[in-house]
Amino acid sequence: MNMKAADIPMEAGVQKRVVKPIETDRKMQIISLLIICAVAMTLVLFPEDSATSINSIFKWMTHTFDFIYLAVGLSALIFLVVLACSRFGDIKLSADKDAAPEFTKFGWGSMVFLAGIASGLMLWAGTEWGYHFAWTPFGLEAKSKEMYTVGQAYGIFHWGPTAWAIYCVPSIAMSYIYYVRQKHIYKISEACRGALGNLVDGPVGTVINYLFILGVLGASATSLGLGTPMIGGALAEVMGVSSSVYLDMAIILTCTAVFTVSSGLGLAKGIKRLSTFATVLTLAIVVYVLLVGPTKFILGLGMDSIGYAADNFIKMSTWTDSVNESGFPQAWTVFYWAWWVAYAPFMGMFVTRISRGRTIREVIVGMLSYGTLGCALFYVVLGGYGINLQLTETLAMSELVNTLGVAPAIIAMFKTLPLSGLVLLAVAVSGIVMLATTFDSAAYVMACATTKELGEGQEPQRSNRLFWCFAIAVLPVALLFLGGLKTMQTTSVIIGLPLMVILVLMMISTVKFIKEDHA
Repeated sequence: MNMKAADIPMEAGVQKRVVKPIETDRKMQIISLLIICAVAMTLVLFPEDSATSINSIFKWMTHTFDFIYLAVGLSALIFLVVLACSRFGDIKLSADKDAAPEFTKFGWGSMVFLAGIASGLMLWAGTEWGYHFAWTPFGLEAKSKEMYTVGQAYGIFHWGPTAWAIYCVPSIAMSYIYYVRQKHIYKISEACRGALGNLVDGPVGTVINYLFILGVLGASATSLGLGTPMIGGALAEVMGVSSSVYLDMAIILTCTAVFTVSSGLGLAKGIKRLSTFATVLTLAIVVYVLLVGPTKFILGLGMDSIGYAADNFIKMSTWTDSVNESGFPQAWTVFYWAWWVAYAPFMGMFVTRISRGRTIREVIVGMLSYGTLGCALFYVVLGGYGINLQLTETLAMSELVNTLGVAPAIIAMFKTLPLSGLVLLAVAVSGIVMLATTFDSAAYVMACATTKELGEGQEPQRSNRLFWCFAIAVLPVALLFLGGLKTMQTTSVIIGLPLMVILVLMMISTVKFIKEDHA
């Protein structure tokens, strides 16, 4: 017979453990839904004006505040390295100092990795070099042999330590508040309390929390916008049909069904199992490409690219090209950093929920190493295979990328593999599961954010989780038919600027709280 903790009799002299009932914050739930509807209606009623205005704002922001995006990204990485190397890295994220981690390293790493990269990594890993090959950084000669190495190195850099540091800052800030300070509220504003004080209890805190809602919304739309064309193209090749909006709709409905079931099952039975399956399947695809492809060339070019990225890391991290004004760092590095920041609060909440029992050092080292090495593996193998196809004149990958786009190019690349039909089927299944994992994690986090108080190990109400499964899926589905998905993606990146400020506030708050508690 199942019993609640509060119902279990305790021995004399031992304090009875009281578990508070889980209560959904209906007000925040309703207001969040209204925000979603307001954004959707604006994009639906004024699609062209919305797209023009948002693109203009984005261009102005990336060219005006480019140095802020780059400075904050590099500062986040330095902050985390210093924190991990300090004695404060031993702080355990749990009220119980003897508590073991809730999940295994592989299970934890799989959930972190899949929530952070969605289906975009496979898409970009094989194709990003093709853009850089034609549009070069540092005034290098376009379409030269040097650009194969530089192009792949830039992709590894964009999905490397800085990206995962941006994810990790809110993860540490929120985990410390939740587990060490025992403030069992999943609100982004709480992680800024050390810097803002009681301001987080007023309108300032409200704005911060709803910026998070828009960030998750944009993140979901971005994942859908990147993943659906690749999955649809793979399935269309396997089934011998043409890509269409109806096929895309079927993919979205399948993803929705998968992540709804997973979310309903909960964290350990649903999200963890889904993440593990997706990780194993995706790694199997990458290993297959490495083994059947030109293995020596792929590994050799990978070493060259990793070496170039490491050797030029500071230059890449600080280059704004303010003299020549090529626009390269604004279109790529600044865009990526803003994109990661839009995801960051969502990642912070999710990593907080799954990190009970780990130390601050374990979370930092785990996120930076699992994330960076995993992304580098994809870029080295898939990017190296694509470059070899171009060098051997088997497939003009760079031309395909710059004329047709990344989705058709990556599908054409996979078609050159032995047993290409089976590979494309695996790519489609992997993409669906990865997309479902990201939506699943987002719905779970939104449910946590709209729960008034959630103790260690507790989960939000199932009805709340299912509500967000529906709410998060509705807007992207509507925008897919209306062609406004790109606008929603750009909106999420624009949110990156105020979230950059919040990221700095989180770092300040974390340092202040740690000094107060462990002086």
